[in-house]
Amino acid sequence: MTINHGTDRRYSDGCRCDECREAHKLKAREYRDRKRRGLTRPALLTAVMSMEQSGPGPVELAVESELAGLAAARERPGLAQVALSLARLMDGPAVTSKPAAAKQLMEILGTLAKGGAQGRRKLAVVKQMTEKGGA
Repeated sequence: MTINHGTDRRYSDGCRCDECREAHKLKAREYRDRKRRGLTRPALLTAVMSMEQSGPGPVELAVESELAGLAAARERPGLAQVALSLARLMDGPAVTSKPAAAKQLMEILGTLAKGGAQGRRKLAVVKQMTEKGGA
């Protein structure tokens, strides 16, 4: 494996030879110049701005479609909005932990798919169904 000197990467790895220091100095100078002209932005701000400008992506559209068919989504609007926010995150270009967001999204959708009978035990639902006039 050859070691390429004269690069900012090599400088970041710890090399302090004249070529690497010069490369790092040039890169830092270019960055300061871009920053002075306002051409740099924090990555998160860029991702948020691009998410706001674009329309819904494929994951967000799919989640909206899935939520439309779930009664629990109407009963728990906060959880439904969290699912939509995670879907937007999955569609966006932001440098995030998308696998973790996908896992959380699937858990939320699973919770909503279980139904709206929250707080009622299964036997209570069966008892209601067996009572006279129960639906």
